[in-house]
Amino acid sequence: PALVGVAGVAIIELKGSAGEPVIGDLLSFAQPVGFGLGYLLLEDLMKKEPEAALPVSCIKLTVVTLAAMLLFELSPHSAEEIAQNTSLGLKVPDFTPIIQSPMALAAIFYTGLITTSLALYVESVAFQRVPATDASIILTTEPLFAAAISAVLVGETFGTSDAVGAACIIGACVIAVLQGKNEQYCE
Repeated sequence: PALVGVAGVAIIELKGSAGEPVIGDLLSFAQPVGFGLGYLLLEDLMKKEPEAALPVSCIKLTVVTLAAMLLFELSPHSAEEIAQNTSLGLKVPDFTPIIQSPMALAAIFYTGLITTSLALYVESVAFQRVPATDASIILTTEPLFAAAISAVLVGETFGTSDAVGAACIIGACVIAVLQGKNEQYCE
């Protein structure tokens, strides 16, 4: 089922009707593979060390923070226009407009605390009970939902190749469920 799901993602991302493939398509295609491998490691760790959910979540958040900071530092923008240089030569964005906006601060705190920190913690706890292979297959549906929402909200075309990719992704989920039921009956 995993190969069927990845094939569906590839069809949606690489054969979509939006033109030639770009680097974002490649990253979207690699996402289920990378996350799947990470989930296998997380499942193994959570079964061995169930109390490690919070430290693991903190490590993930630290890695994401450092990666975001590195990406900002390496991004090709004008330091004069967007950021101020520190004495260490690092670029620091001007946070004044964000700090002055209660709506922006609320959105940042919500995104950081609820949709990132809490989500990573719940994910770690969930892998004590959910097999990584099942979670990975379910999460391959992300590009399917992205394509569908893009079609509805911004008029992105949802072509034949998208439908074929969607069928592969949904088929992978169905195959995984059916295989799970067969394994239960065999035990």
